[in-house]
Amino acid sequence: MIDLKRLRYFVAVAEEAHFGRAANRLGISQPPLSEHIQALETSLNAKLLFRTTRSVSLTVEGEALLKHARAILHDTDRCQEIVNASRQQNIESLTLGILHAHTYTFLPGLLRSYFARHPAYRVHLVEYSTTEQVGKLLEGVIDIGLVREPIYHPSLRTQRLFSERYAVAVPDTWDIARKKTLSVRDLGGRSIIGYPSHDHRRSTQSLFRDFFHQYAVNPSDRFEVKTMHAALALVAAGCGFAPVPRSQMVLQLAGVAYRPFREPSPELSVGLAWREDKASPLVAEFVQLCQTHFAQPPRRGRARASS
Repeated sequence: MIDLKRLRYFVAVAEEAHFGRAANRLGISQPPLSEHIQALETSLNAKLLFRTTRSVSLTVEGEALLKHARAILHDTDRCQEIVNASRQQNIESLTLGILHAHTYTFLPGLLRSYFARHPAYRVHLVEYSTTEQVGKLLEGVIDIGLVREPIYHPSLRTQRLFSERYAVAVPDTWDIARKKTLSVRDLGGRSIIGYPSHDHRRSTQSLFRDFFHQYAVNPSDRFEVKTMHAALALVAAGCGFAPVPRSQMVLQLAGVAYRPFREPSPELSVGLAWREDKASPLVAEFVQLCQTHFAQPPRRGRARASS
């Protein structure tokens, strides 16, 4: 019977083409490694390697064994995975679509609440934009999604969870960054860096065009990038200011200062979306938990956001 450890050692030597590098990779000294390879050759009655003082190459027999050895080790490594999968077949699991900003704002607190109530359940998180989530819901790839509203589709049901106002991200080198709050009029004559929404009426450019008009504010220039995080990179570089959800202020970035508006700024809303014809008890339970979770006053440190 061939020793699996020796096969693993052989694969390491073959891939590194050097006994010294293979020994470092395996965390052993070189003499025992050489002994194990020699023992493997003896057990197979074949020469597997050509050895020189500088490198190692495979014989024809060694080339044939390498492919087979990799397959054996791959199957061996999967044994624990297969056992775990069989153990979890009866565990309830939910595939949840999320937006990138959710991961560092409200999602951790929401999942803590969920697992406190259902410690044996599993949640698979997959990151998609709101537009992508609509498609993934219809395809059955995800069970339910945390999305930015509004969502309009006859096969989907939605539930608003919360709304929040926009704040503004400015370069920390600007003089107005010294203020604790900003008036929209402080932004006149400066460049706005916006980003799109799945609903063009809710893009930052659209929302803030009306907001600026209301207060007779005229930005000097307008830029649009694909994501809020790209906008923040330009803010940090001193290129302009960017509207952000207020909960985004928890994300600290070098060169960026977040400030709330004194005036009532535009709002955005976060909700759930799911297929009405696929509303399993697990989905209904998750919807109910989310409603309860967000109906509570936010605790200090529990942020909410959308992007």
